[in-house]
Amino acid sequence: MYKKLVLSALMLSCCYLPAALAQTSLILSGQVKASDNQTFYAPKTDNWRVQVQWLLPEGDIAKEGDLVVVFDSGSIQSQIEQQEVSLISSKEQLFRITSSGEQSLLEATYGQKRTALLLDKARIDASISLEHLSKYDYQKNQLDLEKAVVANAKALENLKQVKVANTVAVTKQKITIVKHENKLKYNENKLEQMSVYAQRTGPVLYGNHPWNGEKVFVGMTAQPSWKIAEIPSVNGLYIEAWVHEVDIKNMRINTSVDFKLDAFPQHILVATLEEISSQPEERKEWGGDVYYRTVFSFKGDKALTLLPGMSAQLEFTGVSISE
Repeated sequence: MYKKLVLSALMLSCCYLPAALAQTSLILSGQVKASDNQTFYAPKTDNWRVQVQWLLPEGDIAKEGDLVVVFDSGSIQSQIEQQEVSLISSKEQLFRITSSGEQSLLEATYGQKRTALLLDKARIDASISLEHLSKYDYQKNQLDLEKAVVANAKALENLKQVKVANTVAVTKQKITIVKHENKLKYNENKLEQMSVYAQRTGPVLYGNHPWNGEKVFVGMTAQPSWKIAEIPSVNGLYIEAWVHEVDIKNMRINTSVDFKLDAFPQHILVATLEEISSQPEERKEWGGDVYYRTVFSFKGDKALTLLPGMSAQLEFTGVSISE
């Protein structure tokens, strides 16, 4: 008993033909894809989700350098403005700290030079012998010398502390400025990622929502790494089809198969099965079953303009499918 199976990688379900119509063939629906695409993904933001603000219309030909996708960057722009204000304030604060430090250092230096001069004077006065002075004056000079030594030591210590304090304050403020500059640069880089440009010339194809399969649209909220759009390459085209786990046993590598493109149904081309995935995947939009990804290579027809995204119907003839 043979059955005819219809599996689709583009439709939401698989349909089996009645037994009365069963034939020895297996038909798959696939999609033409390119191995070298420029893909546009949703960027990571502080809010985790990001809104698609603008998209180049699907099917339009984007030229190299054209704007293709714009994501909502309102919060990032606000952060950039805040960081710019903070950076200006930090630089002004550094100027005030530097000026205040220079003033403190000048005062401390002057104070230390003054105590050093007083110390020199006290040493001269203390060196006068007792025979030339009264006992009171002699002892007073000795006491003044001790006081001058202590005062000069304190002035030296104060000068040292002022220098250290100035260095620490300036260094801390410079670190604060670097932090603001790094945050500003980081947000500016994120802002650049909110507007994505084409790196090649080609048609713009929208991605699909990973949960419900619907096309990406302006205003949609996306999560990081979701595919928003792509610009395919016309080189390295292949056909991708998904095969139900029940039917994968009928697939053999290097098997040749006839296929037709929906855009050119009158032309029959030949493809070769090149790859079968080692592990099945669940396709949520098709239900709870699992499917294997298959890849078919083919040679194009110069008379046909083939583009990624075209639907293809592949027919395996003489396939034996047991009940």
